Amino acid sequence: MPIPNLNYAKAASTDQFLSLVQVLRRLFRIELSALVTLSALAGYLFFGGIWGSDAFLLAAGVGFLAAGCSALNQWQEQDLDSRMERTQQRPLPTGQLSPQAVLLLASLAISSGSLFLSVLPGNMPLLLGLLAVIWYNAVYTPLKRRSPFAAIPGAICGALPPLIGWTAAGGTLFTHKSLILAGTLFVWQIPHTWLLLCRYREDLQRSGLPNIFKTIPTHRLLRINNCWMAGLFLCYLLFPLFHFIQSEILVYLYISGLSVIMIPVFKISDTAGEIDSISKKFHLINISMALFLTVLILDRLIA
Repeated sequence: MPIPNLNYAKAASTDQFLSLVQVLRRLFRIELSALVTLSALAGYLFFGGIWGSDAFLLAAGVGFLAAGCSALNQWQEQDLDSRMERTQQRPLPTGQLSPQAVLLLASLAISSGSLFLSVLPGNMPLLLGLLAVIWYNAVYTPLKRRSPFAAIPGAICGALPPLIGWTAAGGTLFTHKSLILAGTLFVWQIPHTWLLLCRYREDLQRSGLPNIFKTIPTHRLLRINNCWMAGLFLCYLLFPLFHFIQSEILVYLYISGLSVIMIPVFKISDTAGEIDSISKKFHLINISMALFLTVLILDRLIA
């Protein structure tokens, strides 16, 4: 009687597990959800929140909400995702998950995130979290089908997570510090989105969405985008300028890091046909935000 190949069965099980992890990673856009969570933690610590159970609840709540918004967005835009090269490997276009399964996972993630935020002191973190879900999935997502400039009002979604963190720590919603922090995240969203559109402009044509390049040529949009990036750089500099970063060592490292990142951004050619150049700018802009949030968090942890 043949002996079952246990090693083969174990390897097959491991492959299935890793495949499932990759499917969920694409569905929940884990990297982007992690950045959103980082921005909420930055807002929490920026006000003076203490690293403890509330920080964990905040991170779990915002992380689940961000993941749920992503999954719900893919359920809403499954017809668009199937037409675009950038999104064709997502779980719905590939058939790895059914629409019903995606909707269920989205609902579970959003419900879990809301539950975590509801445990935090006060009602404002939960209300802002629900506003972020509504704005992203009920306002921004449908607006993309109507306007080529949906990215501008859509950027409000990126400004809300740090405010969730700020209010979770006990901060008042509208103060100069909270608005500067939220405004920095808002400004970052525009070049982040427009560079992505420029990188995949052929996808935009295939999708059937309103085409911003019919209104503004690519080379001109890239020049306008440079103004947004300059504004973002100025927003970054407000934090050491107004002594929002306490550690002198971190201030030095922060400014040095921004110089290393931002100077090449403005030196890279804006030639519309140079996809590699646009991709480099896109990655550098994202790295600059990761640096910004990391410095804010480290500054409060070592204070």
